[in-house]
Amino acid sequence: GSNLGVQSVIGQGPRSRVDDELTKAHPLESRLANWNSSQLGMKLHMQRKIYGLHAPLRTMMEVQAIKQTPYALNSRASRVQLDILLGRDDDFGVEDIYDDDIEVDMPDVHAMLSKRMNA
Repeated sequence: GSNLGVQSVIGQGPRSRVDDELTKAHPLESRLANWNSSQLGMKLHMQRKIYGLHAPLRTMMEVQAIKQTPYALNSRASRVQLDILLGRDDDFGVEDIYDDDIEVDMPDVHAMLSKRMNA
């Protein structure tokens, strides 16, 4: 710093970083950011308590199967499947109104099967 009590920003940097100030948000903001994951955790916990250990495992296996399909996330049907599995089927969001379906090149099922059979 200097002898006048003014900090040299060029030499030492600013006193507080902007990203530190931005992360100090309202506590409710972090809860809202993690809302979907906490709701899924609660749903899986309830499934385990009611139906046993197999129910949350089955749900997560089905979610992974849908996510692993290469064109699945762009199709409306798979988004509906994910919404149902994740318990978001009663939520209504912007993505439900403004469906930005991009024409996705659907793979030829017959070509994929013949490729797998020959490999």
